[in-house]
Formats: sequence, C-alpha cells, structure tokens
Amino acid sequence: MREPIIHNLFPTPIYITDIDRKFTKKELDFVDNQKNFISSNEGNVRTTDSYILNQKELKNIKQIIDSTCQDYLERIICPKKNIKLYVTQSWLNFTESNQFHHRHEHPNSIISGVLYFNADEKNDLIKFFHPKKYLAISPEIDDKKWNIWNSKSWWFSVKTGNLILFPSSTTHQVDIKKGNNTRISLAFNTFYKGKLGKNDDLTELIL
Repeated sequence: MREPIIHNLFPTPIYITDIDRKFTKKELDFVDNQKNFISSNEGNVRTTDSYILNQKELKNIKQIIDSTCQDYLERIICPKKNIKLYVTQSWLNFTESNQFHHRHEHPNSIISGVLYFNADEKNDLIKFFHPKKYLAISPEIDDKKWNIWNSKSWWFSVKTGNLILFPSSTTHQVDIKKGNNTRISLAFNTFYKGKLGKNDDLTELIL
C-alpha cells in the first residue's frame, strides 16, 4: 500500500509573534497602577477599564497591535477589498499563583489577541480547545502519541513580549498558574471596518 497523504484541512490559525522590544518604564508603571482598578473575573482579576488601549500611556502598544492585526488580516484572511481590523474592547488580566482563567471564547469579535506584559516561559501557557464536537465520542488516546488530529486541546508556552492572535470563536483557557510571578496580559477583541459583500448581490454591509 502506498504511503498516504494526510492534509491539514481548514486548520485554526494561531498567530504568534513578539513585539521585539522591551516595555518602557511609562508603560510598565501604568500597567502596574491598574492593579488598583480591578474587578473579579472567574479565576483571576481584570481591569474595570475595558477600553484600556485608549489610554495615552499605551498609545505605542496600540500601534503595534493595530499593525499586527493588519498583518494577520493580509496573511490569513486575505480580503479582496480594502478592509481593516480595529480593536473594539481591550483590558488587562492579572493572574497570581494558583489562580486561573476560565475556559471561554470571545463573542461579537472577529480576531482576538493577547499581549503578555509579564509571563514566565517555564510556567505560563495558553491552552486552546478543538472545535469539533465529535471528539466528545472518542477512544482513550495514548498520551505519548498526541498530535494535531487526536488532541482535544493544545497549549503554547508564552513569555513577556509575546503577542498571540486567534479567531475569536476559538475556545481557550489558562490552567492553574504555577510559579511566583504575576502573569499580566492585555487581551483585546476586533471587528471589521470597511465594506463587506456586494450591492448587486444584496449582501452589502458597510461597517
């Protein structure tokens, strides 16, 4: 029998990059001060300000995120017309040792992202879950042979300066945190700006 070809059909694009610079003292002082303005989340805490990227102290960070979102759009979605992704909401998450971030997705958003202001590559990770419902009915998998086809979840280590983008419908979570550092992440949602569809097809949507 000839060796089969296995295609990765309709994969979920998880875009991982690094801002490739250190955070400034002004940025870090601002982020640290936000610990005084927090509300409870399921497993950890987040800022009460859910438009944190509108603050002047994060102006340069927002420019980096905007540019990265556009790169994701052009590399992966590849729209025919002049469409942009813009940040809708954004907030900071603070996760201490033995805390976690509940399993969730981001409704009313196209692409979501996370920028890490403080993360320990040895202990901090983000976990994503397989979207296919059929995996609820499956045999027990040999844990030494996990791969991208049989896994119900997959995780990536994260470190300070990492910026991750993913489809907002992708379910994800943060497991119980290990290590002594405070994991600080800036999460954000996006939506399209521009014209979708065609007038003649009665599918036009101007955003």
